[in-house]
Amino acid sequence: MDRRMMMGITGGFTGFVTGLIGGAFLGLVVGGTFLGGFNIHESTGLEGYELAAYVGAGIGAIVLAAVGVKIGKRAADRKQQER
Repeated sequence: MDRRMMMGITGGFTGFVTGLIGGAFLGLVVGGTFLGGFNIHESTGLEGYELAAYVGAGIGAIVLAAVGVKIGKRAADRKQQER
């Protein structure tokens, strides 16, 4: 495997984990703040903050995984140009 692909995989995995944790945190903050007053539990079976945490974790993981791959590949290209 070449260095560019390896850096992309590493960046993607790092972005995925970071997005999962950060998105869940932001989802809890937003869900607790704005969705706490709604009675979502009756229709979905989940509280508003739980639902927001799951959705935020999913969105954060997908978005930051893509960003991590892009940053990892850019760093590998920059490292290659220095040589």
